[in-house]
Amino acid sequence: MACLLAAPAAAQTDFNRQVVTSGGPSSVSVTVYRDPNRTGDRGMNLRYLGGYALITEQRTVTLPAGEIEMRFEGVAGGIIPQSAIVTGLPDGVIEKNRDAALLSPSALLNGYLGRGVTVRRTSSVTGQTTEFDAQIRTDASGGVVVQTADGFEALQCTGFNETIVYPSIPEGLSAKPTLSVKSRVATATRATVTLSYLATGFDWQANYVADVSADGQTMNLFSWVTLANGDETSFANAQTQTVAGQPNKGRDNIARATGGAISLRCWPQATTSDIMVKRFERARAESRFAGRALPAPMAMMESAADVVTVTGSRKIEAKQEDLGDLKLYRIPVPVTVASQSQKQVAMFEKTAIPFEQIYEAQIRAKDYSDPTPLATTLRFQNKKRDGLGLALPAGKMVAFKAAAGERLLLGEGGLDDKAIGEEVEVTISESPLVRYNMLSVEEVDTKRESFADMQLTITNASRSPARVEIKIDHQDNHKLRKLSERLSRKDGKDLWKVTVPPNSDRVLTYRVVRK
Repeated sequence: MACLLAAPAAAQTDFNRQVVTSGGPSSVSVTVYRDPNRTGDRGMNLRYLGGYALITEQRTVTLPAGEIEMRFEGVAGGIIPQSAIVTGLPDGVIEKNRDAALLSPSALLNGYLGRGVTVRRTSSVTGQTTEFDAQIRTDASGGVVVQTADGFEALQCTGFNETIVYPSIPEGLSAKPTLSVKSRVATATRATVTLSYLATGFDWQANYVADVSADGQTMNLFSWVTLANGDETSFANAQTQTVAGQPNKGRDNIARATGGAISLRCWPQATTSDIMVKRFERARAESRFAGRALPAPMAMMESAADVVTVTGSRKIEAKQEDLGDLKLYRIPVPVTVASQSQKQVAMFEKTAIPFEQIYEAQIRAKDYSDPTPLATTLRFQNKKRDGLGLALPAGKMVAFKAAAGERLLLGEGGLDDKAIGEEVEVTISESPLVRYNMLSVEEVDTKRESFADMQLTITNASRSPARVEIKIDHQDNHKLRKLSERLSRKDGKDLWKVTVPPNSDRVLTYRVVRK
């Protein structure tokens, strides 16, 4: 296979066009943009990464004079061909194409449909191997049927280990995702060519870790940049950046050139699956005998996507820069953005940030409820005087607090992009000790008047005072009257802001009047 894949740097084609192949870049830059449809409280979906990346590669090639086809091997499988920009070719680009036929088991078999191959059969008992000529009569999707001198048979249905040996690689198949461009070169030269393109199948987010102090007044905040590459291509020693914000970008319909699996089905008894299950059970038994357990088939396929690589230490932090109205976070050292994996790099570390822990809810003015937990929210100011004062990209936060010498989880939540000076609120849990309930004391609905007297009760069963904020919303044709306490306003809604002492309650009464 290696011999078949090897190709000279320049080869003559039937159309007097010379092929120049670049196997990989000498340097690469990867800038990852976040999934625009994912909010800060949602983690990345590793099965379907909805972000994208801007990839810039530099490749040094020797160009012969005449019409050439320049092949860039090893580009991202999710490349958006229409976004590709090639600079450095002496006379520019005539045409560009995404070579979609990747070398895969299914593509290889389909390429030999109706053609001659060799079937190699090995006895699992004696180890004896026999080979015979055959022709492939079905494609990879419907079960592999081959024709031999003895007739027709389905592959892998004899109980023997069987494999297909191909004489060569069909024309047009590539072992790597490839972009090709056509150009005319007036004079033979050696050039450094720059290729830039957008590619799907990437994403990133910020991850925050908050350590709350013993007195509950301040916290230390540490942040990671976590980026994910769902593509089949790795980018070694890449200069890597992430961009916070949501630049406008349309949808791209990309046909990924990954090739499919080969479907093996025996006919008419349909016994291939039984053979494969027996083989798996035998392999699992053998692996246990060797001292290790083999995971289930699905787990084996999914395990690669769960790899997280942590680069450097807290001393290696991503550097924040302005990118128009967006923010760019540049990783200061080259990192490898490996295929089907995640990468984490420190973004910043801040200490002694003052914050408030509040309990909050938003309710309808005329509503009824049993005791309901209030949301526990950490609120702090993104200001330099409070130890922050930097752009905070959207991401997830996990909060911890030390208790009896152990670091225990308080909860986790998410935050959206926050600019310098903004207030930040992260809801991390619901409180089982601080609750509210609502009931109607009296309701009147006549032709002359319509109102409901309501009672809102906050109960604090904890041993600490609870700062509570309840937003009260109501219909446009309703007003609140006869309030037992004065309300303020926030986000266009009435706000009851109260501190409830330990093991006590507070009550707000009001009348909802229909205008």
